Amino acid sequence: MKSIIRFSMNNAVALFLMIVLIIGGGVYSFQKINIEKYPNINIPYMTVVIPYPGASPEQAIKEVGEPLEKELMNIDGVKNVYTDGVANVVYSTMEYDMSVDMKDAEQLVRSSVDKVNLPEGTENPEIILQGPEPDPTVFSMGIYADESSNKVQHFVKNKIVPQLEAIEGVNKVEVGGIDEKQVFIRLLPEKLKEKGLTLEDVKNAITANNLSIPTGDVAISNQVFPVRVGKELESVDAIKDITLFAKGMAGSPQGQMPVLQNLKLKDIADVTYESVNNTDFTRINGEPGVRFGIIVEGGANVVSIVEEAKELMKETDFPEGYSVKTLRDQSIEIKDSVYSMLREALLGAAMAVVVTLLFLRNIRSTIIAIISIPLSILASFTVINMLGYTLNIMTLAGIAVAVGRVVDDSIVVIENVFRRVRAAKERNARLVEQSTKEVASAITSSTITTVAVFLPMAFVPGIIGKFFAPLAWTIVISLLFSLLVAVTVVPLLSRIFLLNISPKEHQESGLQKIYRKSLGWSLNHRLLTLVMAIVLLAASVGFIAPQLGTTFLPQEKVSNYDVSITMEKGTAPEETSNLATKVEDILLDAKEVELVSTSVDGEYEHASINFVLKDSTENVDAVIKRLRADFKEVKEAEEISVSGVGSFAGGSQSQYVLVVKGPDFEDIKTASKQIESTLKEVKGMADVHSSLEGDEPEIEIQMDEAKLAQHGLMPAMVGKSLRELINGDTVTTVNIENEKKDVTLSLKMDSIQTLADLEEQQIPNMMGAPVALKDIGELKEVKNQTVITHLNGNEYVMVVGQITDSKTGEVTKKADELIKNLDLPKSVTYYKEGASAAMEEGFANMAIAIGISILLVYMVMVIAFGEGKAPFVILFAIPFSAIGALLGLFIVDEPIGMPAMIGMLMLNGIVVTNAIVLVDRVKQNEKRGMETHDSLIDAGVVRLRPILMTAIATVGALIPMAISNHAGIVSASLAVVVIGGLITSTLLTLFIVPVLYSLIHPKRKVKPMKEKVITPQAG
Repeated sequence: MKSIIRFSMNNAVALFLMIVLIIGGGVYSFQKINIEKYPNINIPYMTVVIPYPGASPEQAIKEVGEPLEKELMNIDGVKNVYTDGVANVVYSTMEYDMSVDMKDAEQLVRSSVDKVNLPEGTENPEIILQGPEPDPTVFSMGIYADESSNKVQHFVKNKIVPQLEAIEGVNKVEVGGIDEKQVFIRLLPEKLKEKGLTLEDVKNAITANNLSIPTGDVAISNQVFPVRVGKELESVDAIKDITLFAKGMAGSPQGQMPVLQNLKLKDIADVTYESVNNTDFTRINGEPGVRFGIIVEGGANVVSIVEEAKELMKETDFPEGYSVKTLRDQSIEIKDSVYSMLREALLGAAMAVVVTLLFLRNIRSTIIAIISIPLSILASFTVINMLGYTLNIMTLAGIAVAVGRVVDDSIVVIENVFRRVRAAKERNARLVEQSTKEVASAITSSTITTVAVFLPMAFVPGIIGKFFAPLAWTIVISLLFSLLVAVTVVPLLSRIFLLNISPKEHQESGLQKIYRKSLGWSLNHRLLTLVMAIVLLAASVGFIAPQLGTTFLPQEKVSNYDVSITMEKGTAPEETSNLATKVEDILLDAKEVELVSTSVDGEYEHASINFVLKDSTENVDAVIKRLRADFKEVKEAEEISVSGVGSFAGGSQSQYVLVVKGPDFEDIKTASKQIESTLKEVKGMADVHSSLEGDEPEIEIQMDEAKLAQHGLMPAMVGKSLRELINGDTVTTVNIENEKKDVTLSLKMDSIQTLADLEEQQIPNMMGAPVALKDIGELKEVKNQTVITHLNGNEYVMVVGQITDSKTGEVTKKADELIKNLDLPKSVTYYKEGASAAMEEGFANMAIAIGISILLVYMVMVIAFGEGKAPFVILFAIPFSAIGALLGLFIVDEPIGMPAMIGMLMLNGIVVTNAIVLVDRVKQNEKRGMETHDSLIDAGVVRLRPILMTAIATVGALIPMAISNHAGIVSASLAVVVIGGLITSTLLTLFIVPVLYSLIHPKRKVKPMKEKVITPQAG
C-alpha cells in the first residue's frame, strides 16, 4: 500500500490520465448498460405445455402426461417434475438445480419432448422459460371502436402486429380478442343415419372436390401444355353444393335394387362461416375490443423496445372512432423503480458531502471528498457492465448503499491530512504521504473486512441468493475502488489543495472534551458500562423483536392488479362472461380504478380481469381489501383471487403453499381437504384453494372386445372417429376473403340431447361400413377429477393460500401450528413450498452468510493486527448494532425480512470499520510508549471526528432510501436497519470497545519504536 501511495504522489500526470479513463469508461458503460427492473437471473423452472383437444384429465395424464414426465425426469439437472392433466391440455413443469443454464436446458427439453410418442390429436408442444417477472408481457394495449369488431381485428392483425414484430428484440406479439373465422361443417346425425353415411364418407367427398392434380403434358400445335385437373372451393355456397353419393334402394321389374343417390352436402349438414372460438371475449372498460402485447427476447433492452413500440403507435394512423388504451407499460415501472433508486443514490451522495463540509468546515477538503464519490461509482459501473449485470433495482441499491461507505475511506485520509497539515510547521508532499500512510493500514483493514462481510452474500444459494448477488457484488466493487481512490487520488488532491491552508493550533472541540470525560468515566466504571449496554441489547432482543414479526420480501407498491375468476366445470361461456361483467361493474364503480380490461375464456370456465389504480390512490392496501370483500358477494364464482402485477414473482411472494403426497390418493384427498378447510380459518389468509378441484361428470364408453372384433373395429379407431365427430377435424382449406381458411368437419352437437342420442352415432369400420356405438359397448355417465396432478410420477395435491398480512411469518407460523395439530391420515406427508419455504430457507442461508462473514472479518483483523485479542474486542461491538436496528424497525412498523437481514449483514462491516479505526490508533499510541488507559483516551478523542463523520455520512446517504416511497423490493427496511443500528453501534463503539480493550490489556505498555513520524502528537 505504501508503494501505491508513493507512486500516486510522484506520478500526477499518469494518475490524472487514469482519472480521465475511469470517468470516460464509467460514462460509456452507464449509457450502454441495459436497464431492467429486476436482475436477469437464471430462474430454474421450465414448463412444457401440450394441448390435447377433447381429452379428459385422465386421458391427458395417461396418454400425454405420464410418457412426457418419464422423459423429462431423465434429463440431467432436473430435481422435480410437476405434471398437471386437465381437460384439453397437459402442463409439465421442471424444477432444476440452480447451476443449470436454462438456455442450454431448453434444447435438451425439446429433444426429450420430440422423443415422446404423442397420441394423434395433440397439438405442437410449447416450452416456456420462466423469469423474475411472472407476466412476460412488457407492453400491451387495447383497441375498441363503435364499428364492426371484424374491422378492428383486421386492423390489429394486419397493420399493428407486423410493425411490432419487426422491432429488434421482440420475441412475439400475443393478440387476444381476435375473432378468427373458418368454415364449420356440422353433420346432422339423423341425416347421416338415414343416408347410411359416415364422417369418413363426407371427408372424402370434400377433399375430392377441392384439389389440384397435375396429369402430365400435352403437345398441341408444336407447343407443350401442362394439363391439370383442378377444382377449388372459394365460397361457403360452393361447399354447401358439394355432391355426395349415398347407397339407396329403388324399385325395378326385378324388385328392390341398390342404387347410388345424389345429394348435396347442405342436405345432411349445416355449413357456416363463423368465429373459431366464440367463447373468447375481450373487453376494455366494459366495451368489446382487441388486446395485443409484446413479449421480448431474454436479455433484450425492455425500455428501448417499449419506447420504439410507443413511437410506432403514435405514428399509426388509427381510423376515426377508434379508442386506444395502454393496458400495461413495463418501461414506466422499470424507469420509476430504477430512476427513483438512482435519485436516492444521488441524494445520498449529496448528504454525505454536506456531512463532510459540516465537520471539516473547509471547502477544499469537501471538494476532494466530492471527487472521490463519482470516481468510485463510475469505476463500478464499468466493472458491472463487464460482468454482464444490468442497471436494476439491485445494482442501484448497491450503489445507494455504497455511496455513504465509499466516502468513508476518503474522509479518514482527508481528516488525518487536514489535521496534520494544520498543526505542522513544515508542509510538503512528504507530510501528505506520511499522513496517508498513517491511516492506510486502518482503512485497508476496514475496507477488506467490509468486503469480507458482503462476499458470503454473493454466494448464498437459491433464487434469492442469485437475486441479491448483484447488490453484494456492486457494493464489493465500489468499496475496493473507494479504497484505491483513497490511497491514490485523495493524497494527490490533498497535496494540491491542502498544503497552503491557514495553520491553526490544535484545540479540542467541545464535543471532544465531553467525550474525553465520558470515556474516562466509562474506563473507571467498566463493569457498569458493560452491564448497561447488555441490558439495552437484551431489552431490544427480548421485547422489541417479538413484536416486529417476520416476512420474506416486502410487498411492492403496485397500481396494476389481476383478478382471476374460476367458474364451476361445465359453466357456459355466456355465464362466465356475465359473471365477469359483475366483477367489472364493481371495479368500474370504484373511484380509485382508472382502467379495466377483461379476458374471458369460456372453454376453460375462466376469466381474468386486469385493473389499474389511479396515481392519486393513497391507501392501496385498504382499496384492495375492500375490493376483495366486494368480490366475495359474487356468489356464482367458484373462486375470485386478486394479485399484484409487476412485483417480483407476482403474488407468489406472499403465498403459503403446501404439497400433500402419499401412496394412497384417497388419503391425500382427505388430508388436503382438511388442510384447505383449516387455512380458510387463518386470519391474514385469503383465496385458499387446492389443485383438487372436485369431480365433474363424464361419459365413458366401456367397449366390448368381442363386439369390436365382430364389427371390424379396434379401440383406437373408435377413439379417433369419436374425436373427429365431437371435436372436429380440419379436412381442407378454402380461399375466402383473400385468405386461406380452415374447413372443420364435425357432428352437430346440438342434436345430441341424451345418452341414447349419443349411442346412436355411427363410426366407420375397416370396410367403411357404419357401426353404431351401442353395438360395440355400453355408455355410462361417471364422475372423474377435473385435474390430475403428478409429482415425479406420483399423484399429489397442492394447497395454496394468499397471505394478505404484511407479517407473513406470523401468519405462516399460525398456519403451521394449526396444520400440525390436525389428525391427518398416517400415510400422508406434506411439506412447504413457495414464499413460506423460501423465507425459511432464505433466513437460514442469510444466518449462515452472517456467521461466515463474522468469521472472515475476524480472520482479516487477526492478519491485520497480528494478534487475536484486539479483533475479538472489535467483534464484540457487532451485537450492539441490533439495538438501533430493531428499534428502527419498530418505529416505522416494518417486519424483519430479507432486506432487513441484509441490513444486519451490512452493519457487521460498518461497525467493524469504525472499531478498526479506533483500535488502530490505540495500537499506534502503544507503539509510541503510551499506557493502555492514556492510549485509549487519546485514540478515542483523535478518532472521534472521523468515526462520527463516516457514520453520519453513511446515515445521511441512506436517509433518502429510508423515506422513499419507491424503495420497492429492496425496501426502506434495509436503510432503516442500517441507520438505526449505526447510530447505536457508533455511540456504543466509542465506549464499549475501549472498555473491553482495557479489560483484555490491563495497564499494557509497549516499548516505544523508532519511526519517522512528522509531528506525531499533533491533535
